Amino acid sequence: MSRSGGLQRKFFVALLIVGILPGIAALIATYLYSTDSLKHAIGSGFQEIARSTAIRIAAAVDTEIDRAARLAIVPVLVRHLVETANRRYAGQSEADIRRLLASRATLWPRSHPTADPAPSAVAQTTAYLKEWARETGSYVRVAITDQRGALVASTDPHTPYLNAEQEWWQEAFKEGRGGAYVSTLRHDRTLNEYVFDVAVPIFDGPREEPIGVVGLLIRRDVLMNTILPIRIGETGHGMLLDTEGTPLICPVLPPTAHLIHQALLNRLARDKPLWFVADDDAHGGRDSIVGAAPVRFAHRLSPLSLGNGFWFAFVRQQPEETYAPIYSLLWTVGLIGFGLVVGLASLGFVVGRRIVSPILTLRREAEALRRNVAALPEPATSPAVEAPASVDIRTGDEIEDLARTFHAMRRSLEESLRTVKTQQEELIRREKLASVGQLLAALAHDLRNPLGVIRSSAQLVLDGQQADAVRQEVARYIIDEVDRLTHRINDFLRYARQKPPEPKRLSPDALAQAALWQWKAQGGLERLTLNTDFAPDLPEVSVDPDQVKEALVNLLINAREAMPEEGRLYVTTKAGEQGHVEIEVADTGCGIPRHHLDHIFEPFFTTKEYGTGLGLTNVKRLIEDNGGTLEVRSEEGKGSRFVVRFPTAP
Repeated sequence: MSRSGGLQRKFFVALLIVGILPGIAALIATYLYSTDSLKHAIGSGFQEIARSTAIRIAAAVDTEIDRAARLAIVPVLVRHLVETANRRYAGQSEADIRRLLASRATLWPRSHPTADPAPSAVAQTTAYLKEWARETGSYVRVAITDQRGALVASTDPHTPYLNAEQEWWQEAFKEGRGGAYVSTLRHDRTLNEYVFDVAVPIFDGPREEPIGVVGLLIRRDVLMNTILPIRIGETGHGMLLDTEGTPLICPVLPPTAHLIHQALLNRLARDKPLWFVADDDAHGGRDSIVGAAPVRFAHRLSPLSLGNGFWFAFVRQQPEETYAPIYSLLWTVGLIGFGLVVGLASLGFVVGRRIVSPILTLRREAEALRRNVAALPEPATSPAVEAPASVDIRTGDEIEDLARTFHAMRRSLEESLRTVKTQQEELIRREKLASVGQLLAALAHDLRNPLGVIRSSAQLVLDGQQADAVRQEVARYIIDEVDRLTHRINDFLRYARQKPPEPKRLSPDALAQAALWQWKAQGGLERLTLNTDFAPDLPEVSVDPDQVKEALVNLLINAREAMPEEGRLYVTTKAGEQGHVEIEVADTGCGIPRHHLDHIFEPFFTTKEYGTGLGLTNVKRLIEDNGGTLEVRSEEGKGSRFVVRFPTAP
């Protein structure tokens, strides 16, 4: 059926596909490469931002520690006041000291800031501390304690008098060893804001032993001021985390309102700055690029500082915003590429039309040729076919030459086909006659000599003067010749009539045994040595047993005739390759000359004086009709080996 425009559409679609597929591959490559490059660029930037944020946080805390340490060495208003407070404990027992502290704890709220030992000194120190704290405006409380944790001076009148049980005092004083302490962020319910503690020991001059502690309660604003300026686009921001996964500072959500899950925490809690792609960034983002860096302080902090853990700076951004540039690039590249592909395909459509037009003309020529060939008359009738029309193709290129050559070829082919059609029946008739003549000539050749011998032998039998022994010998000779004629006629009948096989399932050993029994029954085995080797447990084959037995018997007869004096005959069954079984018939006879091996299966080819040349032809046909193959290997003077292979039955 004609499909007008099919090639043109295919040409258009092919160009469209050729343009789209590389375009898609280019988009995918652009996406993968650009995304990877973008991840590295943004990740490195986030890592650097996290590192600089960690440095600013550490600098802010170190600054507060330094300010507290400088406050601790103020001689008159701080250290001298603490030394004076510590003298109260000189020469007193532990019980007396406890009673003294308890009584002063009761009086402290009412006497502040004019309590003993030097009310004026305490007032001056308190005023100094308030002025000192006002410089930054970030302090909730500045407290000075003595060696027993008793409050010496404070900017907050509500500060507890006894602080020996407070963690900030214990970590800073450290049983007389002293060290800087920074607490984690906590929520102060009284102030309703987040604060953290910074405490440093007050050392005496000569012995460098702690004699008291300076404790600062600082608003979170000190740290917030280092985090809030970090803005990355519209959704990117920095955070401060602890090792528990608690966001201490987050510009988006309140502290402790969300926790960093353990999988993310395990990746970011490292001892060096890094970046990675987080499956879940704890803010609802998937495959987010994040940066992290540990906060390292210049001061050595006490063991329980920062909640007995570490702080980490964490930077993240919504993945939609992070990948927005690459998506925009992909859309732009995709639209441009699609436009180019459509333009190319449209141009190809026009070009295809110019190519298809002469091809359609050639198709019409071919169709006319087909109709003319189909309409060629039988012999002895006059032709009445369609005359070839002239070709009108003006492309000025190879297609025009092809069309004209095709038109000329059509006219020549139609003439040749008419001649062939006229001579076809005569050729078939002559071929059949030649085949029949060849068959009859071969049959006449094989019948003429035995019939002459039979006739002369019959005359001897009719002669009454012949002895009985001679008559018996002549009768046996007549029988042998008749058997030989019968064998020749059977060969011709098998060649002429091809009966389809009737397959049955049976073992290769049974086939070989049946052929051997029939072959042995024919006699003439006195000078031969038979060796059989049947492999056990061979799978069955599905063949016509009579046809295969006939083929094997023919091979055995040929082997016997190849060893007229003496020799060895080998019959073997074994498993072959690729699910096949093999039946092998080998002899040590005269062998087949090399130049005859290519012809032994051809009809009427024989090297025997009495042969028809159909034996091996019938063997090969019977084996192949039953789905098998026949292979022959022979060496002149050493013997021949025929291997029959059948596929195993399913």
